Amino acid sequence: MKKQKPISLIKVMDEREIELEFLPQLQNAVKNLYKILNQFNIKSSLPQRELSFALMKEADEVETFLDEFGANHNKKFFTIREMVAAIRWFNFFLFQGLHLYTRIKHYKLSITPKEYAEFKKDLKKNLTYFYKIIKRISIKFFEECELIGLKQYKGKFQSEKLFPQLQRKILPPNIDEGVAIEKEERIIEILIKYLNVCEEFNLYFCYKQSDLLKEESIEKFRSLFGQLESLYDTYIKNTIFEIEIVDFKKVRGHIAVSLHLLEMAKALAHFFERHIEKAIYLDGYSKIIECIGDEKKIKNTIEKFLFPYVLNFSEKGKEICEKIFGKLGKKPEEFLIETKVMIIPSHRIEDFHIRPIMPITQIANKYTLDSYLYFNRKKYKLKDSIEMAIAIPDIRETLAKENVKIVIQGPLSAINEIVEFLKEKCGAIEQSLKCEISLDR
Repeated sequence: MKKQKPISLIKVMDEREIELEFLPQLQNAVKNLYKILNQFNIKSSLPQRELSFALMKEADEVETFLDEFGANHNKKFFTIREMVAAIRWFNFFLFQGLHLYTRIKHYKLSITPKEYAEFKKDLKKNLTYFYKIIKRISIKFFEECELIGLKQYKGKFQSEKLFPQLQRKILPPNIDEGVAIEKEERIIEILIKYLNVCEEFNLYFCYKQSDLLKEESIEKFRSLFGQLESLYDTYIKNTIFEIEIVDFKKVRGHIAVSLHLLEMAKALAHFFERHIEKAIYLDGYSKIIECIGDEKKIKNTIEKFLFPYVLNFSEKGKEICEKIFGKLGKKPEEFLIETKVMIIPSHRIEDFHIRPIMPITQIANKYTLDSYLYFNRKKYKLKDSIEMAIAIPDIRETLAKENVKIVIQGPLSAINEIVEFLKEKCGAIEQSLKCEISLDR
């Protein structure tokens, strides 16, 4: 019996197979995408969420189909694959923004009517801008499809109301939660988590400008705010605390707004990082850049619209938490998270060594919540004497050459005491942490 040769699981198509097998499948795959984009293009105002959701679903399926056939490595089909990806991610930005624009009136936000009106105006302006980009790319997409032999569909997209399918249910994210004996303890834990996330975002936005467009970093904060929303809905929503203290609903509103803004930022960062930066010099990509215009607008939208508003809502959320702690009979300064920047003068190097500085760990250990020291993008736990024994020589090494900037973060009462300690022991000078918030209007 003749032994058969092993057959490869992957076969490169020839031109005949592309014409007779692949193109008919692609024609069928893009049918609904054509119809939805036709509806997008005839609308002068912003589309409804349902239509944006339908586009999100279809663009994802077409991009997946093209990737399965390796279109991102083929000269003939690379451009339409990237156009579909651009439509998908700009529409994801649009959908999240449309959802926020529709829902924001139902959130209990701690902002003035003027601030509310300005935010809605800025939000609509940015949604309109990227909606126009989607329409321009769709026209180029139709032209590109025609060049490779696909016919257009003129029919109207028919679909049941899709929005009810959008809500995704998850299990309570409690794997890292300590056991809370009383419900009040659980609620305080959630508020502290919220304050920690807000202050961590404050540090990220103010000190890591070079990392702002990294999808991985944005996803971290998006995930944290998503967990906070789930924790709130699980342990605070509809409880006696939420009923008696109306400020709780404001916290929920500020969490939700920040979450949606970060969803929008993630979509733009993904497209910028995975598509523009990698493919901008490839043939055919100029057609997409032409539709976008100035790709710097993507960065500016994140840095001058989305992030400043996340920071703004976070700062106001901190004020709400201060009121809540007071109403719960707690001292706000024991729970509010504070960040301070300290400059240690180079000429005080002899005062900055382990013996006089190590008592800082004793101060930190007086308080329940943890405090941290940041230096050269490294994070040290102030309660941990071993970590501080590592941090102090690292700081001294730089201090021998120049003044050193350190950042300390923790509960307000602890940070105030640590600041005074550093001023007394090594002549540290407090520097303002205030971010310069510049909105792109």
